[in-house]
Amino acid sequence: MSLLSKCGTCLGKQSLQAGDFLRRICPAVSAASQQVRNLSIHEYMSMKILQDAGVPVPKFAVASTPKEARAAAESLESKDMMIKAQVLAGGRGKGYFDSGLKAGVKMIFSPEEAEQLAEKMIGFKLITKQTGERGRICSKVMISQRLFTRREFYFAIVMDRATQVREFLLQLIH
Repeated sequence: MSLLSKCGTCLGKQSLQAGDFLRRICPAVSAASQQVRNLSIHEYMSMKILQDAGVPVPKFAVASTPKEARAAAESLESKDMMIKAQVLAGGRGKGYFDSGLKAGVKMIFSPEEAEQLAEKMIGFKLITKQTGERGRICSKVMISQRLFTRREFYFAIVMDRATQVREFLLQLIH
């Protein structure tokens, strides 16, 4: 329940008029009380968007079963890969699964290793600092080519909710 709804419940009709008044004079009050996130996508989805836009990305494939993970690793034709749990949570690399596996991001060197790790990821909860003990179920893994970065950038587009202005952030990481 939003702050404005609580006021309406406590004070009756007058506060509903006050709520409308507040929304008109200060749109940020309305936005803050009704926060909606519309962009929650997995890493493989964002890589596909970048790839479709012509941005170079490492080769990757997505798997929903351990057998698919093995086939995905075989399709990359590489001996230097990563397997990454596709869970909407930060800190995947430092997390742990309720299967006993440590870390949701691991280096792998063979299709067999991809299958073995996928067996301990898919269908299990990944617990991170962000998810808390309740964790999040991993239903897919991404197998990607492992590349060595020469330069790393952090890029973000953020919305200033008070002014409804987009801000672009770019940082070179040394």
